[in-house]
Amino acid sequence: MEAKNKDYKNTLLMPQTDFSMKANLPEKDQIFNKKWEEINLYQKVLDSNKGNQSFVLHDGPPYANGNIHVGHALNKILKDIIVRSKNMQGFFSPFVAGWDTHGLPIEHKMLLERKMTAKDFSVFELRKACEEYALSQVEKQKSQFKKLSLLTDFKEIYITLDKKFEAEQLKLFKKMLFSGLIYKDLKPIYWSPSSQSALAEAEVEYADHISPSLYVAFKIIEGNEIIKENENIIIWTTTPWTLIANSGVAINKDFEYIKVRVNNQVYILAKELLESVSQLCKWENYELVENSFKGEQILGIKYKSPINNLICPVVEGHHVTLENGSGLVHMAPLFGEDDFLIGNKNNLEKIMHVNDDGILNEKAMQFSNIFYDDANPLVGKFLEENNLLLGFKKIKHSYPHDWRTHQPIMYRATPQWFVSLKQIKQNIIEEIKSVKTYNEWSKTRLELMLENRDTWCISRQRSWGVPIIVFYDKNKNPILDEEIFDHIIGLVEKHGSNIWYEKSVDELLPLKYQNLGFTKENDIMDVWFDSGSTSLGVKPNGIEAPFDLYLEGSDQYRGWFNSSMINSVAWRNKSPFKAFLSHGFVLDGKGRKMSKSLGNTVDPLEVVEKYGSDILRLWAANSEYTADISIDNKILEQNIEIYRKLRNTIKFMLGGISDFDFKEEKLDSIHLLMEEKINNLEAKVSTFYENYKFVNVIKEVNNFIIELSSYYISITKDILYLNKKADKERRQVQTVFAKIIKSLILILAPILPTTIEEVYSYYNEPNKLESVHLLKWDLNKKISNVETEKWEEFFELKNEIYKLIEEKIKLQEIKRQNEAFVTVNADSQFIKSLPLQKLLMVAKVSFGIENKVERLESFKCLRCWNHFEKEDFDQELEICVRCKLVINE
Repeated sequence: MEAKNKDYKNTLLMPQTDFSMKANLPEKDQIFNKKWEEINLYQKVLDSNKGNQSFVLHDGPPYANGNIHVGHALNKILKDIIVRSKNMQGFFSPFVAGWDTHGLPIEHKMLLERKMTAKDFSVFELRKACEEYALSQVEKQKSQFKKLSLLTDFKEIYITLDKKFEAEQLKLFKKMLFSGLIYKDLKPIYWSPSSQSALAEAEVEYADHISPSLYVAFKIIEGNEIIKENENIIIWTTTPWTLIANSGVAINKDFEYIKVRVNNQVYILAKELLESVSQLCKWENYELVENSFKGEQILGIKYKSPINNLICPVVEGHHVTLENGSGLVHMAPLFGEDDFLIGNKNNLEKIMHVNDDGILNEKAMQFSNIFYDDANPLVGKFLEENNLLLGFKKIKHSYPHDWRTHQPIMYRATPQWFVSLKQIKQNIIEEIKSVKTYNEWSKTRLELMLENRDTWCISRQRSWGVPIIVFYDKNKNPILDEEIFDHIIGLVEKHGSNIWYEKSVDELLPLKYQNLGFTKENDIMDVWFDSGSTSLGVKPNGIEAPFDLYLEGSDQYRGWFNSSMINSVAWRNKSPFKAFLSHGFVLDGKGRKMSKSLGNTVDPLEVVEKYGSDILRLWAANSEYTADISIDNKILEQNIEIYRKLRNTIKFMLGGISDFDFKEEKLDSIHLLMEEKINNLEAKVSTFYENYKFVNVIKEVNNFIIELSSYYISITKDILYLNKKADKERRQVQTVFAKIIKSLILILAPILPTTIEEVYSYYNEPNKLESVHLLKWDLNKKISNVETEKWEEFFELKNEIYKLIEEKIKLQEIKRQNEAFVTVNADSQFIKSLPLQKLLMVAKVSFGIENKVERLESFKCLRCWNHFEKEDFDQELEICVRCKLVINE
């Protein structure tokens, strides 16, 4: 055979593996999810850690309403990565998913679906319909969460409508009531006319709103030495409808006030605000009547309220500022927190002229039967006709809205049930201090929110929720008898809270309290009280709170973190969590909030269907999730590229160890360095997992893969393909590859469960377990840089030589690296001891007085494609001596 026709391809030991380049993750998800279910993987993982220290990440309950969105997916994936990693560390770490199942949104959605209104149902029928809807939503979301490859079998879940859960919640209510923390009071709270219910602070969102800004004159009826009858005080308001209930005006006793005459009328206002008021009221000419005077000098004068005709006083107000307005603030005591406090202090008239639905009642006189906001222009017209409207403009400002209906809300005093935090606030602050967080601002944020909170309105004027189990006597006074509460809690534990609505008052009461004319409370509890009670009602595998970790979105500082802390301190005088962590919102690729109207939403289920759950999980892990994070096709593609590189590298290494018997070869040289790098990778990543910095895990692995494939894999291809099968160095390479694959399996199993289970199925180590997810981490690995430091000078030299080679290739003095003859200037014994020709992947290396690259006059081996001098080459066979020896064997 002529030399040029010789073909040595069949003598190469090429990588062999059935692990495919194409991931086909959506199909693999189904295959492995089915396998995990069949082998009862979740239970086996827990059994493998039984008796070990527990770690419970307590799932904050999402609302059982509609399909899951990408925020849900981020939250559940992050939790799952933690649960999986803790189980791999040997912790007994069960995961019990939960759902919030009460409240207006469920009622609202149920009514929409049935095309009915609440009036079409009895209270009991409405509750049954809401329960059916909520449970159907739990099942729907459960099946959707399963598509995210979560390590739980969903056999043990919790829902807030469960009778045992409701009973635990009512035990907490009873304890707080008898500890003096819960009371009923008439007080202004956020009121939503669109929901016809009180709202908690956590249920309020702020949005731009256009309001009328009015300056109004109130006529003085009883003056003093400074203020005369028929003079006018000027007030400013952006809620003209509240003027109907005006019963006082507040001033600041230390401010300077003045009188001005305009068109034969005298007006009193704050001196500092004269310029802004005169501009808005369009006073072309005004005259200062006398020197300024202190606010305290006009306290006690009386004016006639323009709409209700009450004679009302001017009083001191702690809330009056000079930021805007006139320095005199009109007050309607039932429609503002400050108004209410000052009204009580000064015994001002309390007028409730607005019904629950926002319609003005008979106390609004000529304005009755009108929606409160629609009354604004009519009030303005009335004031104008009576020459009391001095100035008007429309202003755009941030205004509170109902977070469910997105309609404006008001402050409105109604009888409500409240939790007073004053008694336990210090305990709460101390508990927050003891909690672990992973950045200081988290703790500060929660502390400030609870520090500035004195009360929590827990009653809602709805039917779908846990009832406030209070009875009233004939005089409408609450009956606070422990025997009654225990009796009702027992009924709820047995029958569920529906019994409160199924039975009459006397049927509910113990025998000795029957037939006394008692009535029962119709309000339900705030859903935040429900979810804030989960640390009482939920005991994963029998483990009780405080739990190890809470992880929720940043909106839960004023929501679930907040209510959970209050309820837990009230119940057990301890925080419900030992540590907490928050993630941001998911935005689109341009950093905008996702909305259907913008068409920028990303459906997590569509991503999973198209790319597989591992890609969505990789995106979540590869995000700085403590701030707001973005997702779009471009960002997903970037993660797909990382995944592709990882998969291809693993595929190559699996092929490289296809004939490896897993008997480790003693390592030396560059292979020993790689072992150190693998151990260091595991040690670093272990710390990142400990601090929940998954983005650093991905970054570290990605950098390792890039470095591995760009250098180590390049130099080892020659050894793997071309040396003898049982060659010692070839076995060293396979030992390193096996170690790398095992490390990547362990590191990435919590993030990429499907892919890594597939990799493990091709990783034929002895005594393989049933699933990769039953493996445990070696937590004893420590960072060592002995080999790394030793090899630093080689890599410095390599970089310098490679630059010289690149220059020669550019100048076309050599065609490729492996025909380079390299002269190295080095005195180092370590450098001189290395097989530089192999490590630099060049034709020849010698030592000299400078680093130099030139072309070697050489022969190219047809088997290894490397270049050799005459003495190392068989010209007849056109192969090198090394290749000839291998073939001969």
